[in-house]
Amino acid sequence: MQFLPGFRGKDLEELNEAFDLWLNDIYHQRKHGSTGQSPFERFTAHMECLRAAPKDLKDYFRQPAWRRVAKDRTVILNGKLYEAPVDLITKQILLLFHRDRPEQVEAFYDQQSYGFLKVLDLNVNARVRRDKYSGTDIKITDQGSTYRGGKLWERGR
Repeated sequence: MQFLPGFRGKDLEELNEAFDLWLNDIYHQRKHGSTGQSPFERFTAHMECLRAAPKDLKDYFRQPAWRRVAKDRTVILNGKLYEAPVDLITKQILLLFHRDRPEQVEAFYDQQSYGFLKVLDLNVNARVRRDKYSGTDIKITDQGSTYRGGKLWERGR
């Protein structure tokens, strides 16, 4: 390599170490022809211009995904079912998420945040009766979590 004369490393780790030494000891200390300053001197001369990164910096790098909210208020993202607010039923929404944190999915509609969606509890969702005309939740028919042989609710309740 031209910028690392005499480099005889055998792996990427040795190459990274040699590059780091060259960068800090040679490149950043060498005076630039047009500025008359080394890159390190030029950078440190304007330290007052630096500001701290925002605390929510990772939120600027979330993955976007567009989804339509189903009539039962659910959205599927990466094979998981999420529950969305009632106001978003049938609307095309933007979901922002980190791949390594699937429990934190934020929903946006019309550039307004509707908060973080909850991962849907399929056991509870199966016991919720819905009005067939509006699609909204009416009541939970069974608070327990015992299996009842495929019956969602008993007749006569």
